[in-house]
Amino acid sequence: MVYSAHIAGTPTARALARAARQARARRIRTSVVLGLAASTAGTLLAAAVFTRSVSNGSHTFSTGTVNLSATPSSAVVTMSGMSPGDKTTAPLTVQNTGTLQLRYALTNTTTENSLAAQLQLTIRVGVTTCTNAGFSTDGSAVSGPTVLGSIAGTNIFGDPTQGAQSGDRTLNAGASEVLCIQVSLPSSSGNTYQGITTTATFTFNAEQTANN
Repeated sequence: MVYSAHIAGTPTARALARAARQARARRIRTSVVLGLAASTAGTLLAAAVFTRSVSNGSHTFSTGTVNLSATPSSAVVTMSGMSPGDKTTAPLTVQNTGTLQLRYALTNTTTENSLAAQLQLTIRVGVTTCTNAGFSTDGSAVSGPTVLGSIAGTNIFGDPTQGAQSGDRTLNAGASEVLCIQVSLPSSSGNTYQGITTTATFTFNAEQTANN
């Protein structure tokens, strides 16, 4: 039997072989196309992700204020025609009208030196009745007795230099305190001090306490 060899050599056999090769080529091309399509679909699926962003409030910042008021704003202690042994006493309210805690110091400047150095200034807090009679009955001393002041300026309590200093007074925002102020001319004052006038100006220097 020699059919197999004979059939292989016929034109029909060659056509069948060619058709088979073409079919294999089509399968390969189809496989490549399908592979590329699958790869492209995978890329598209990887890029499609759910996202979300969330905002968090309105963060606002503002600066505080340092502000100090003294009431009354006019002369607190004043007296004319003083003689040795005289004294005058009156209250002065100091208030923190700002929004930050502060510390403050008091400096006194006068228009004349000799009488200003003779007059004695004493300041107390916590005095129930701020008069000559009630001055020493209660409360505590903040300053004095010390000289009233000088032309160059005298630190009565605390120090206006920046930073915490000995004697500085601290006030929270909105808080206030009453300074009971007394000025006296000592009984020992002689004729040297007759007919002299001096005017004193109190200066309150305030600064923040935070980070200072």
